[in-house]
Amino acid sequence: MLISKNSIKMENDVSKLRQEEQAELAVFSFNPISSHLFKVNVTISKPVIDVLYQETVLLFRKKNLDGFGQNAAPVEYIEENYDVEVNRRIKTYVFRHVIVDFLFKELISRKIPFANYPRLIHVTSADDNVLIFSFDLSLTESMELKEWKNFAFKTPKRKRYKDLDKQVLQFVDQNTCLNKRVNSSIVEEDDWVCFSSTLLDQNMAAVIPMITSCFWTKIKKNEISNKFKSSLIGKSLGESFISNDFYFEDDTDYYENLNHHFSITIKAIVKGKLLSIDLFKQNFKLKNKAEIHNKIMEVFSFRNDISQRRTIIEEIFNLLLAKHRFEVPKHLILRRQEDILATLMHQPDYHVYKSQKDFLKYVELLAEKDLKEETIIDQIAYKENIAVSIEDIQFYLNLLSNKRIREFTYFKPSTEKIEDMDAPINHGMLAHTILREKTLNYIIHMLTH
Repeated sequence: MLISKNSIKMENDVSKLRQEEQAELAVFSFNPISSHLFKVNVTISKPVIDVLYQETVLLFRKKNLDGFGQNAAPVEYIEENYDVEVNRRIKTYVFRHVIVDFLFKELISRKIPFANYPRLIHVTSADDNVLIFSFDLSLTESMELKEWKNFAFKTPKRKRYKDLDKQVLQFVDQNTCLNKRVNSSIVEEDDWVCFSSTLLDQNMAAVIPMITSCFWTKIKKNEISNKFKSSLIGKSLGESFISNDFYFEDDTDYYENLNHHFSITIKAIVKGKLLSIDLFKQNFKLKNKAEIHNKIMEVFSFRNDISQRRTIIEEIFNLLLAKHRFEVPKHLILRRQEDILATLMHQPDYHVYKSQKDFLKYVELLAEKDLKEETIIDQIAYKENIAVSIEDIQFYLNLLSNKRIREFTYFKPSTEKIEDMDAPINHGMLAHTILREKTLNYIIHMLTH
């Protein structure tokens, strides 16, 4: 049990927390277990847990429970008979709406280079009514970077088929025209939407004003039956509304239609059907139409089924890793192999791949390659003090949404295809991935100009 039954002081505790605008929401601690393994604890403060417990008990009272009508079940009865369910709701909410973004923000701000995602080990409640989320975190090798900006790099040449230039011109003209006709301030099908969410109480006031979560989600045509995603269509940038349809699938495992209300605000919209030429020009630091043309050509020009863009990336990593020699610990490779295999298992051709004699060896080499690339990228990102803005995320998702130029994105926020994920994605997870993507683009720019 998170708090004792007799500690419910509904209005007083809620009022007190709302007045403490500077109250400490969470505490981050970082303790070594071995040279490459650390334990990270994120502790949520007592006032936050107390208020969430009170609000969740009130939510359960709205349900017809065990013969009691709505709002008729005594608080003490719910505490005694639904303690497990109430606490599970609190842990789920705190993890999704507080912990994930807070954890990634702390890791990035403290410049902690890590391999693989932090792994949640357990959640415990202490005697003083705090909630502690414990993670295992694998650190990558620290290294002294050489003067990589002075490395000699020759950009791989493009194919010279005349038709390629015509294709690029048509692509640019088409997207330029579409940009003029599309209303970029209204949510439509195929768009990516960034929204903030704030938990509301029974009076539709913020339960804990300092907790405002930020998520990204894609509005896919086959998901219009999803009430929450459907409610986003037609909304304007900056528009706010109240919804009790925003929840993750496993939030309602215990009791159907027992959902919190949230205040939702549309923070950003990324059009999914076209490329923003302005964002493209700005993020790749392009000066004129000729440079835009040449940059887009990188994903139109292929040699031996590999695009010029991918060849540039591969050769830059070969150069960086040749100049910075290091080994990846075996346990990190094994963990990444697990992630890769878990993804491959959902692909239709998995059994065909698996039947190949060198399949597992290939997966091992791929895992090692990914980890080495991420390690060197993280080191450069922190050394160069590269930061991620919401515009960087918009640009990344804009590229990802367009199949013709998707190859401009290299790093992914998980081993899954994020455009196929049903659940909203935490802003912090995307920011961590796009820090790597932005750093890669920075390196390419420095070595090719």
